[in-house]
Amino acid sequence: MKSWSNPNWDEMQIESNYLESQNLNLFDSSTNQIKPLEKSNEVGIYVCGITPYDSAHLGHAFTYLTFDSILRILKFLGKKVNYVQNLTDIDDPLFERARKTNSNWQEIVETQTEIYREDMKALNIFAPNHFLSVNENVKLIVDNIESLIEKNSTYKLQENLYFKLNESNKSQLIEKMSSEELIVLASERGCDTQTEGKINAIDPILWRKSENDEPEWITNFGTGRPGWHIQCVSLAKKYLNFPINIQGGGQDLLFPHHAMCDEISKSLNIRNYASNYLHVGMVGYQGSKMSKSKGNLVFVHDLLEKGIHSNVLRFMLLNHYWHNDWEYFESDIEKYEYLYQKIENRLKDKYISFEDFQILFSYLLNNLDFPKSFEFLKDIRTHEYDEKLVSLNSLMNNLYGLKIS
Repeated sequence: MKSWSNPNWDEMQIESNYLESQNLNLFDSSTNQIKPLEKSNEVGIYVCGITPYDSAHLGHAFTYLTFDSILRILKFLGKKVNYVQNLTDIDDPLFERARKTNSNWQEIVETQTEIYREDMKALNIFAPNHFLSVNENVKLIVDNIESLIEKNSTYKLQENLYFKLNESNKSQLIEKMSSEELIVLASERGCDTQTEGKINAIDPILWRKSENDEPEWITNFGTGRPGWHIQCVSLAKKYLNFPINIQGGGQDLLFPHHAMCDEISKSLNIRNYASNYLHVGMVGYQGSKMSKSKGNLVFVHDLLEKGIHSNVLRFMLLNHYWHNDWEYFESDIEKYEYLYQKIENRLKDKYISFEDFQILFSYLLNNLDFPKSFEFLKDIRTHEYDEKLVSLNSLMNNLYGLKIS
């Protein structure tokens, strides 16, 4: 699938011995600890993309900006990154939207995906190496389902095929949660826990019968379309090496999605699906998490069309700690416009010492502490050009994605 063009990157002269000695430390959801990434010159990242029945809202932007920040830091450290992001263009919410609006689901995908591309480009977010449509990769998914059938990891219920969860393969993400807790959470997140005949109430669907207005594929195990979790497992299996260095998404993907991906992968003889699970905090508005059901979505393209500069939106998002939930208020725009203009005026065309750069960079390496780094920048000592100094223009562009004009 077509992606979008990448931002500019300014070449900078930073002491290579220093960069080689540094590592990025991130909060991992499977251990609930901040830990360093494994020492490797190549880093694989899989981030779950949008379901394009709507384009990106601020919650999406916060998630993808977090992984863009990680990619920028890794690039700065000289790492080679293989970044995969999927587009969930086969999913229930998409088909529901098509029925509700009396629209063609494929036209919705095309329109909303293009808006998403433009939003990501406007926010100066690096494109993934592989931007993958599920619809274009169904054969991969079918092949993996057939492997699961051969391993006796599935069962048929009416015309749908389910994955048979195995307690011995329980994901570390949810190992401390009881069955009762998981059923309640799965129900809240739209899983079919009440379906009669399931072996385990949270067994995920691998393949379902399509409705008349939905796409369908003919396979040896039935005619229909793939479920959600097997989509990401299949794409990751083809385009990344296991364990994936970073599996990421919003907090709401920890369960069932990422836990189910982990458990399904074990049945495909993938011993360790991911080394690090990163889950970004939820963005709220009008008192609750942004969601389609509550109708409290704030879309990136709407804010941009109102004339709000993309640097201001990016600056606002970076000023919130990536792992925490937070609430957006309309008054935030004026607040961050003022703060951004103030910091840009102070830093534009200025330079800092290498020692101050090290302090600044240490905040970012320590679990992406952008808020603390902005506090440091407010009072940092700036200088005129000297070849021994570090350019703030380039630093802000490369590490913060803020192109100072």
